[in-house]
Amino acid sequence: MQRVWPVLLAGVSGVVLALAFPKVDWNILAWVAFIPLLWMTQGQTLRRAFSLGWIAGMGFYLCTLYWIVDTIGLYSNIPHIIAVGPLLLMCAVLSAYTGVFAAGLCVCHKSRPHHGGWLLLVFGPMLWVALEWVRSFFFIGFPWASLGYSQYNFVNLIQFVEYTGVYGLSALVIFGNAVLFIAFSRQGRGRLVLVLLLIITGLWGWGNWRRSQLAALPPVHTLHVGVAQGNIAQDQKWDPDYQEVTLARYEQLTRQITEHATDLVIWPEAAVPFFFQSDVTYRGRLLDLAQDTNTPILFGSPAFRVDDTQLTLFNRAYLLSPDTTILGHYDKMILTPFGEYIPFQDSVLFFLDKLVEGMGDFAPGTTPTVFSLPLKRQPALHSDDKAGHVDAFETFGVLICYEGVFPDLARRFVQNDARLLINVTNDAWFGETSAPYQHLAMEAMRAIENRVPLVRSANTGISAIVNIDGQIQAQTALLETTFIVNQLAWPHVTSFYTRYGDWFVTLCVVGTLVMLGYTGIIVVFVKRTGGGGDAGRNQRKIT
Repeated sequence: MQRVWPVLLAGVSGVVLALAFPKVDWNILAWVAFIPLLWMTQGQTLRRAFSLGWIAGMGFYLCTLYWIVDTIGLYSNIPHIIAVGPLLLMCAVLSAYTGVFAAGLCVCHKSRPHHGGWLLLVFGPMLWVALEWVRSFFFIGFPWASLGYSQYNFVNLIQFVEYTGVYGLSALVIFGNAVLFIAFSRQGRGRLVLVLLLIITGLWGWGNWRRSQLAALPPVHTLHVGVAQGNIAQDQKWDPDYQEVTLARYEQLTRQITEHATDLVIWPEAAVPFFFQSDVTYRGRLLDLAQDTNTPILFGSPAFRVDDTQLTLFNRAYLLSPDTTILGHYDKMILTPFGEYIPFQDSVLFFLDKLVEGMGDFAPGTTPTVFSLPLKRQPALHSDDKAGHVDAFETFGVLICYEGVFPDLARRFVQNDARLLINVTNDAWFGETSAPYQHLAMEAMRAIENRVPLVRSANTGISAIVNIDGQIQAQTALLETTFIVNQLAWPHVTSFYTRYGDWFVTLCVVGTLVMLGYTGIIVVFVKRTGGGGDAGRNQRKIT
């Protein structure tokens, strides 16, 4: 039983952390979720600590990514019971990062009797951030549900991510767990809790002040947007029999939106279930709609390129003007694994089919296109200009679906002078699971990091408007045919994160490497001098 308790508590640690994320949203639990893991890794071998961390990771990822089974089971030829396999494989790989983190904690514990726990407070947050960063690109690149996103509801607290990115928020939560663990496991450490409370209170107060300051700035940019949510079921989306129904629904929503004199109508990812480039009939319908409503339309459509008989497919967003001119297009740069391609399909995952039916693998785009949208401004009082004269432009970048969870990609658009971020997505894959809520929470952080609004158009929801302070101003319900019309007005602010990017990540990665070397020397010294202190006693108690 003594060996079972650590395993159970490690699993509890992961499950408790999952409850801090949407759609449960018990966000405060993230600040204590790691304490069981911190406790259980005391006095363990590195291998044992890694195993406990891996178990905690499995508890977290199974509860957070359970929707993968429904997605694969419903929209591929794989039965639900077989779809559990890819979920387990994916969670097993992702849990390895938590295992490495736990092994790092074990190293800190071994040296803690000689260093009063400061290694845990410094090394723990740095190591966690370094691992989250590696997870964003290594293996398949899956930064879903990074720790900092668990705090998206605490809008005042999270304002400092305009300096550090979401990684700084992850580091703060790990620091909080380490402080509480040290305070309650060692006598005389209660003052650490006071320090933590002062830090959180200070950040909360500063965030409240920063939001007030931003709200007081005069608006430089304005845009009247309309967001269409067509609510087309995924099993109907690519069925030729439903093409007419789909286009008719978006035509109706667009005409309703443009009754409010909007500057731009936004349709979701792949809202057009045909190749806009080549389908004469439906392409003409779309051109006529833009002309009739006298409003630009941003819409998603599959696209292709033929080079010497080689067909290359793209997931594309087009900007169509009222005079039927294509003002620009953007090809999705970061593809969704299992949706637009199968990673390792030639070897490990040979039995899986892509979820996008009837199409081959997509190719990634290469350029973060920034669109320029002509605006129709009303003339100022006593102006000689004619009403409706085009005298201004607004610039924006488009993040297609999964791209919205990559902070640096969003930053690249804003660096290229995008003053607004638009996310178009098809979350019909997720049904009524927690995934659409998780997706929105992650993308809302991009608005704070870059201090630009984010407008989201999702096929089945959740469509939303996010202010530059990360506050979700308006949102739709899931599985609802509806639209949002909103007048955006925001100041021109260039954030520290937009200028300097992931400097905080670089600091954490370098710090992790330095600390790994330092703690390695300490552990060798402790072993040679026969030290062990609390760690040795804890090992005897636990094992």
